[in-house]
Amino acid sequence: MSEGKFPKKSRRLKGLAVSPGIGIGYVHLVESETLNYPKFWISDRETKNETARFKQSLIKTQKDLIRIKEKLCRFQIGDQIQIIESHQLIANDELLISETEKIIRGEKINAEWAFDKAVQKIKGSFPQEDKYFQERCNEMTHVAQRVLQHLMGSEAVTSRQFKKDSIIVAHDLSPTDTAQMVKGIVQGFLTETGGPISHTAIVARALEIPAVVGIDGIAHMVHEGDMILIDGTEGTVLLHPAKKDLVRYREVQRKYEHFDHLLLKEAHHPSVTPDGYHLRIAANMELVDEIPTIKSHGAEGIGLYRTEMLFTAYKRLPTEEEQFDIYRDILKKISPHPTTIRTLDIGGDKIISDMSYIDSVNPALGLRAIRYCLREREILKTQIRAMLRASRYGPLKILIPMVTNLEEIRQVKKMTAEIQEGLRAKKIRCGENVRLGAMIEVPSAALMADEIASEVDFLSIGTNDLTQYTLAVDRTNDEVSYLYEPLHPAVLKLLNMVCEAGKSRNIEVSVCGEMAGNPLCFLILLGLGLTELSMNPVSIPRVKKLTRAVTFRQANELLDRALNCKTAGEVEHLIKREVAKIQEFPQV
Repeated sequence: MSEGKFPKKSRRLKGLAVSPGIGIGYVHLVESETLNYPKFWISDRETKNETARFKQSLIKTQKDLIRIKEKLCRFQIGDQIQIIESHQLIANDELLISETEKIIRGEKINAEWAFDKAVQKIKGSFPQEDKYFQERCNEMTHVAQRVLQHLMGSEAVTSRQFKKDSIIVAHDLSPTDTAQMVKGIVQGFLTETGGPISHTAIVARALEIPAVVGIDGIAHMVHEGDMILIDGTEGTVLLHPAKKDLVRYREVQRKYEHFDHLLLKEAHHPSVTPDGYHLRIAANMELVDEIPTIKSHGAEGIGLYRTEMLFTAYKRLPTEEEQFDIYRDILKKISPHPTTIRTLDIGGDKIISDMSYIDSVNPALGLRAIRYCLREREILKTQIRAMLRASRYGPLKILIPMVTNLEEIRQVKKMTAEIQEGLRAKKIRCGENVRLGAMIEVPSAALMADEIASEVDFLSIGTNDLTQYTLAVDRTNDEVSYLYEPLHPAVLKLLNMVCEAGKSRNIEVSVCGEMAGNPLCFLILLGLGLTELSMNPVSIPRVKKLTRAVTFRQANELLDRALNCKTAGEVEHLIKREVAKIQEFPQV
């Protein structure tokens, strides 16, 4: 990269660090696009051509979304994959399509104009004061923009040409925008909005692209081509950096790259502390195609296989045989390590085709996950039967999502026992040690952890939802994202309660949320005495390195002090102070 001259005064800004690393490059402004589409009347004979153009734009939009989803799948970005799936459903919505075609024919207007009218009509039917429906409106707006761009012949939406050594600066970026970035070409990005657990931030971390968010007005402070430096670890931004700063940060960048190279080389080293505590490090997974990446990054099994992708891959419910084939393939490839398969976690903002789903004004608290599956029992029975048949090919753990009471567990246990008996009667072999576990994602389950632990073989803590429900914070809402604090004392006390319940019942306890791959949270999680952490594969080598750098005793003593803190800020300060004392601890 050519540094050139620096006639402009260097300026230091501070934002929120959301994806670690140093990015040095040149500003590439991405402005929010407001499309000025053409409006004109057409003749009767032109309606057929306009309808065909409209349908072709929908096909192109679906291809865009499939390509983006495939990229996200490679990085196990589950929440964002669900967003893309919801966009796919919108682009395939029969009401939207039929309304557009009706307007083309009835009002004799061009496809762009008719489509926009149809979108506005449907959006207008949503209750605007309700946040859930506002989110649906926003998603529809994203999809509409994509369709309109295809109608107008623009390819920008499908292959945004980012310049080499660019730092993307924008008011906001959607997960689909972020997913199209290529590491090595895009050096980082900077936005005015967003938080550490926003969809865009999670995508950036998965793609290992440095990012800083939350700098109000940044898009108006810079110009295209300005040199800029961002520190995604500290949240520092240098506009027109001085030569001395470039020299210093390039050295930090070089150390990052060397450390990342070293991490991958050591990926298969054991995750054992110097005082002999083994913390199993596993991977979260969406698709069978991800298994080579999972293995190359040193995973000791699959700690969470999300089966929602399997269900959304079809325009109907997958059959028992289709599920069996996939579960068998996974178990064979991961064996002798264990594979944890979560039963269908559908509902809320996750919907699948060919399934009757009742919209709710508060979907996060509605009919979802195990609640849905216990109502639609044939779906759950088919899935469990396929899992049990596959269990002969490797160690299997079945995980029940969003457990809130003991009765849900007992119903699943009874169903599983009946299915096992039926398979034995037909002389169909199953694994001899299939384990059943409960996912602790809501405060009621954490508070009842001891009772739940008496009914299951293991516990898995979903820290994303547990934090969200405990603190009453929508983790996707930028307005309150600053309140989403995984290190909040209330969250730590619930985590400790669950771990103590697991120890008292002598069963395994794991964590599979964003917290598991966060280096800042690592000492706390190690100190809790967990059996396993499950995370995005790209985080595994770093976390295994951290495990080998600190003793369990040190982490446990830190946990005791953290549990006495009164704020998340105090906990974070305590962790950083402790890390600074540990000479061997890698810089995070």
